[in-house]
Amino acid sequence: MNAKGTPDKLQQLVQTIRDLPALPEVVVRVMRMAEDPRSDAAAIARVIATDQAMAARVLKLANSAFYGLPRRVSTLSEAVVILGFRTIKNLAIAASTFELLNREIAGYWLQRGELWRHSLACAIGAQLVARRVGLSVAEEAFVSGLLHDIGKVAINLFVREQFDQIMERALNDRIPFVEAEEAVLGFNHAIAGALIAEKWNLPPTLVSVIRYHHQPSQAPDASTMVSVVHLADILSITLGIGIGGDGLYYTLEDGTLAMFELQQSDIDDLCAQIVEQMAQAANLQEQPEVAVR
Repeated sequence: MNAKGTPDKLQQLVQTIRDLPALPEVVVRVMRMAEDPRSDAAAIARVIATDQAMAARVLKLANSAFYGLPRRVSTLSEAVVILGFRTIKNLAIAASTFELLNREIAGYWLQRGELWRHSLACAIGAQLVARRVGLSVAEEAFVSGLLHDIGKVAINLFVREQFDQIMERALNDRIPFVEAEEAVLGFNHAIAGALIAEKWNLPPTLVSVIRYHHQPSQAPDASTMVSVVHLADILSITLGIGIGGDGLYYTLEDGTLAMFELQQSDIDDLCAQIVEQMAQAANLQEQPEVAVR
């Protein structure tokens, strides 16, 4: 992953990313176990349960409307069995990034919790779009949408220091804020986010989604998931969920709706579902009692 910029700023960015917390060891172990055919649900549940805060959020997410389980699950083992290893892996990643996404991001005029709300809305939207268009890896959509803006955490300070210049460039040139970021700083939050994802050893497809979520046509692998998250991001921005100072001139890339054969009525329906599920997700910060078995 290449990032361009002045040597000083690029070095500062790399150091900032190095200073960000790594994924918890629990998540790293779950990621490894989820890919191992010898793993079993009970073993994965026991690993997650060693981090009570994460376990609580995984169980909360599993019981949320996002996954539409036919009945409430009360134990981690049940959740692993019903949802499957890949989905539980994604939920563990999502749960582990809550604190990082829930902080104030002053450089983008985002109060505490606003980046989390926008990221969650994009995650919900991505999952809804993926299911609507019959994407075979729809279970990856939630975590892809949730992490799309993780780079804002890394370049928050850079943006705050040069916000006026970035805003002026966006307004004068009538270009999206993300393009103005790169013009002024030499890099943008999508580039930074991809660097973070690489640091965390996340799958290459997820790195690509984060890097190209504003410009899917530039993704070298032409992943459909990039366009899914791009559309979900635009829907969340349109709904005004977690928009900060960067909410300028973001437009849907040409051909996105045609790619998915979506009409305006589909978009209206997706927006309504995002709003409904966001309302149902208001209690995700509450931590239930966790049982492994």
